[in-house]
Amino acid sequence: MPAHEHTINVALGDILQELRPTSWRVLSEERGALQNSAKRPDILLIEPAGWPVVIEAERDNHASAESDAQARLGVVVNETGRPIESAIALVYPDEVREQTGGKAIRAALRQTDALEYALYTATAGDAVERLPQSGWLRGNVRDLAMLAQRAAIPAQRVERLVGALEHGVQSAESEFNRKHREHTGDHLGPEIAEILGQSDDQGGQTRRMAMAVLINALIFHESLAQAEFKVDDGQRRVAQVRDFLSDDSGFDQQRIIDEWRAILAVNYWPIFATAAEILDRMPIITADAVLQPLWNAARRLISGGVTKSHDLTGVIFQRLIADRKFLATFYTRPAAAALLAALALPADRPPRGTDWSDAEAISDLQIGDFACGTGTLLSAAYQRISLLHELNEGDPKTLHPQMMKRGLHGLDVLNISVHLTAAMLASAHPDIPFDGEALLTMSYGRQEDGSVAIGSLDLLEKDVQPNLISQAAAITAGGRAPEEVTDLVSRVGHDRFDLVIMNPPFTRPTSHEGEHADVPNPVYAAFDTDEATQSDMADREKALAKNGAADGNAGIASFFAELAHRKRGAAGAVALVLPLSSMSGSSWDKMRQLWRAEYSDSIVVSVATPGSFERSFSADTGIAECLSVHRGPPATPESDRRATFAVLHETPSSQQDAELLGAQITSFHHQIDGRTFEDGWVEPLRLGATRYGTMTNMRLPETGPWPLMGVADLDLAQAAYQLTRGRLRLLGNPLGDHIDLPIARHGVFSERGFVHRDINGINRGGPGKPNTYRGPFDLHDLKEDAVPEYPVLWHHHAKRERSLVVKPDAEAHIRISQGSPTQQELNQRADNIVRTATRAHYNLDLQFNAQSLIVAMTAHKCIGATAWPSVILPNPDDEYVYALWSNSTLNLLIRWWLSNKSQNGRGRVGITDIPEIPTLNISELSPAQKNFAQEAFAALRGERFLPFDQIDEDPARAELDRRLLVDVLGLPASLCEEGGPIDLLRRKLAREPQIHGGKKSRVVFTEDGGEKSQRRHDRD
Repeated sequence: MPAHEHTINVALGDILQELRPTSWRVLSEERGALQNSAKRPDILLIEPAGWPVVIEAERDNHASAESDAQARLGVVVNETGRPIESAIALVYPDEVREQTGGKAIRAALRQTDALEYALYTATAGDAVERLPQSGWLRGNVRDLAMLAQRAAIPAQRVERLVGALEHGVQSAESEFNRKHREHTGDHLGPEIAEILGQSDDQGGQTRRMAMAVLINALIFHESLAQAEFKVDDGQRRVAQVRDFLSDDSGFDQQRIIDEWRAILAVNYWPIFATAAEILDRMPIITADAVLQPLWNAARRLISGGVTKSHDLTGVIFQRLIADRKFLATFYTRPAAAALLAALALPADRPPRGTDWSDAEAISDLQIGDFACGTGTLLSAAYQRISLLHELNEGDPKTLHPQMMKRGLHGLDVLNISVHLTAAMLASAHPDIPFDGEALLTMSYGRQEDGSVAIGSLDLLEKDVQPNLISQAAAITAGGRAPEEVTDLVSRVGHDRFDLVIMNPPFTRPTSHEGEHADVPNPVYAAFDTDEATQSDMADREKALAKNGAADGNAGIASFFAELAHRKRGAAGAVALVLPLSSMSGSSWDKMRQLWRAEYSDSIVVSVATPGSFERSFSADTGIAECLSVHRGPPATPESDRRATFAVLHETPSSQQDAELLGAQITSFHHQIDGRTFEDGWVEPLRLGATRYGTMTNMRLPETGPWPLMGVADLDLAQAAYQLTRGRLRLLGNPLGDHIDLPIARHGVFSERGFVHRDINGINRGGPGKPNTYRGPFDLHDLKEDAVPEYPVLWHHHAKRERSLVVKPDAEAHIRISQGSPTQQELNQRADNIVRTATRAHYNLDLQFNAQSLIVAMTAHKCIGATAWPSVILPNPDDEYVYALWSNSTLNLLIRWWLSNKSQNGRGRVGITDIPEIPTLNISELSPAQKNFAQEAFAALRGERFLPFDQIDEDPARAELDRRLLVDVLGLPASLCEEGGPIDLLRRKLAREPQIHGGKKSRVVFTEDGGEKSQRRHDRD
């Protein structure tokens, strides 16, 4: 007779208890477990630091399982006094239901991967969220346990307590400010700022940092006390924080400091050394005033059961961090961190190929984050390693001392970063002592000996200098003795790490906009470094990265990517949060070639949705980003280096769905079985029946962009890919028919003009040196009806660029020499530029949802630069067919595919990219075809074209396509009929988020030759 549901529940409860024997208590079919309820929960999971999770199981009734699970939400558990905020509905498969006897049931439960389950979570306002949104998750018992463990810290609980943490910090800062106002001669604020390695800024960020350090120490102190952590040679446990509080006199400041120093005798330097020093500097009345609101907030967090969650420290750090505008230290969202860790550490592929249960091998792993920020990524990786070890019969507590001492490496230029990272990592098991740690504040800026330091990037050097590590140890949170970290010299060397996981800063040396306008080198402008120091730091960065793949034009992130590559071991992995431009920008091309050449396993995840913020995995970078994971040495021929690309509809909203998506992506990546993008294969990315995105596997190009990034419609991607190879794929044709077209790179038959810096650029002389002319021309706006000697097409004016022929907008004047270069040299440079004047000009910075032209023609030859560099064709008459093709729907498809699309509704290419961009091979056209093109151009030159995001409703664009494809190229007229392949292509392009960028308006042409903006409701 098949087993009774009660029997299966007890067996499952036993297995779940065995999987995490010291981390949770599992109650199966226990009476009296719930307040005011006679019903027994099927399985109740109780985490000491988290919130209870219930599993309601059924043999084969999905609806009943769901109903029972939802009914448990909000019910209070007697043992903890906490309500159930997460419930799992579970349905057993046939292979479990049909067993008889406990032994057989347990064996079936351990072997099956067909458990069906869904997670229900209570949210604000009595709403309930379901994961997945529809359908059911499928997995094994370990998968179920991982989901339950995450559910024990509900995301909404974290969000509700973030406000309490912030309120406590702000209240304490206000109390501090009342007693120690800025710029009044009071030295306490600057003294505390110096402890943090900051300045006492007018906005109060540094003072809030100090309060965050104190509340963090209070929370950790209470964690140690509750765990009965021993101090004073093991003779005394840590006293609780409340033991230092009296009703009459408030907190006993000195006793708290003494207790923290007693803890320091064991370790925890980054957590308590800085906090003790800050508190010791305060007068008694100030200390009492700030400790009270901080302790009130700390108690709420401790009782809320989320003090182990890096959500809190990450969110608060995001709100408090100083120097964000230069360091670009943006906090990684917890869900993004969980996804990146899941991609880098697949459950079915342990690092080094060992088993997750092998404590010796796992504890010997080296994980590094050289821009650790809040510690979010390092903590996510450590949590995943610990949980997978535990679920495979390991004890994570035995890992902890070795992982803290030698396995986890977190480096940053901010002491507060190291402080928060240490708190997150150590709080995993606060009662387990450890001897030392590899968490360091790296030197930055001008040093006492006159040299400069560039933070973690100093480790680009092959041979790590001992004094570099000693100096980092000396300035790290309390200044540990250098001899305690001397072994770090070898441990942070090249080729050592099993995983380097980072979200590096993105700042570029050429970012001179906005707040950076007066800063010579924004990359190195933090901490008030002067211009000479910035220059010396940039020179050191360049020297250390010599012969590598980093490029200064790509920004500092490329140098951290180079650092990650140099540090990872032969079979190790790098996992990075990077700007989307890393996959398509020309300045990242060498780095992409390095990844292709040196790694066999690459996964890249992006998001296809309008809006740069929505495409970001960080909290507020405001730019599109991607997750990039590369592993192991090459195992495939050079000609078949491939990568898996996953495109999400939106960023994951929780750590649970992030980890589940990561598992789906890695499973697809390792089981491709010939399903490739080149063959038209696209895999839906689903959780249950809900589609979260798409996946495919693509051969990586030897050079140029990795274009499968953030693309919502992979039919478009497939059409674009084929078109760049000379095959026009006929969309809407089930037989997969195509038409061959003559496609070649621009560089085969044309040349490009000069970069704008060579036209009017000025070379900065640097400290004490005069500026010199790089370009021979000064530029001035062109007056109406003027006839300039040297006309120039320079800027973008979208409304003036609706027709194929546009007017120059500037005129150039040859500069008068100031000595060097000589006037003769300037005149010669000017002549070289004038010789490149042409009528065809290429749009480098194409705003898809505002502009109408990819190539603009001028009535007469003019100089093109900045926005419109020249394209020089051997035969000027070829410019007509070139302009027609360039502004056609097919060329838009190519341009969209190969552009850097990191900014909303925009596609950029560099001037050096132009020769590599595929286009119509004009040299293969007959004279008759070129004549037809000239006639078509003449007929269309007066037409106004709508912006590219309205390509589906643009009669002028449709007519251009018809004349080009039918009249000039001689293709079948059916291609361009309404509802035909080209019409379908235009409609698809108009709906691609990377094209429309979520734009809420549309351009409407008026009869008087003007245009107006009209609200569109299809994108609301």
